[in-house]
Amino acid sequence: MNTATKSTSPNASINFAKWINEGWDLVFANFWEFIIISIIYVVVILAASSTILLKFILGGPLTVGIYYVIFQKMRGNPMNIGDISKGFNFFIAAMLADILISFFVWVGFIFLIIPGIVLSALYMFTFPLILEKNLDFWEAMETSRKVVQKNIFEFSVFMFLMYILLLIGFLLIGIGFLIALPITFAATAAAYRDIFGLE
Repeated sequence: MNTATKSTSPNASINFAKWINEGWDLVFANFWEFIIISIIYVVVILAASSTILLKFILGGPLTVGIYYVIFQKMRGNPMNIGDISKGFNFFIAAMLADILISFFVWVGFIFLIIPGIVLSALYMFTFPLILEKNLDFWEAMETSRKVVQKNIFEFSVFMFLMYILLLIGFLLIGIGFLIALPITFAATAAAYRDIFGLE
C-alpha cells in the first residue's frame, strides 16, 4: 500500500498502512475483550437508536470510553472492559460533538459520498482530543479539523479504508463487523498517538 509521509507536526508523518496494521495487531492480541466491547457498543447503540436523542446521549460517551480503553492498553496498562464507562466523565462534550459530527457527516453523504468521507476525516480526532486534552466539543472539533485539513487527501483515503473495512465486516454475516469496528477505533487511536502524542 502506498502511504503518504508529509509532515503533519514536527514529530509525526502520515502512514495509514502502519496505523491499520497496529489496530489489527492490538485487537487480535486482545481478541475476546474487544469482541465484548464491540457487542456492548453495538447493542447499546441499536437499542438507543429507537430514539434519536438517546442515541446521541449514549453514542458520544461510549466512543470516548472505547478510546480510553485503547489508550490505556497502548500505555501498557491492563485492559479493563468496564473502563468504557469512563467516557461518561466527558458526557456533555462527547454528546454535543456526536450530535454535530453526525449532522455534518449525514449532510455530506447526502451530497454524494465523497463529502461525507472528507467530513468524517476532518473530525476523526475529536473524541480522542476530548479525552486526552480535556477540550470542549467545539475546540476538539476545530483542533481535529485544522490538523487533518493540512493533509486532507491522505486522511480522507485513510477514512475511506476505515469505511471499507467496516463494510467488509458487515457483509461477513455480522460477526466480522464486531472485529472490524474495534480495528477502526484502534487504527484511529494509533494515528492520534503518532500525531498528537499521549498525555
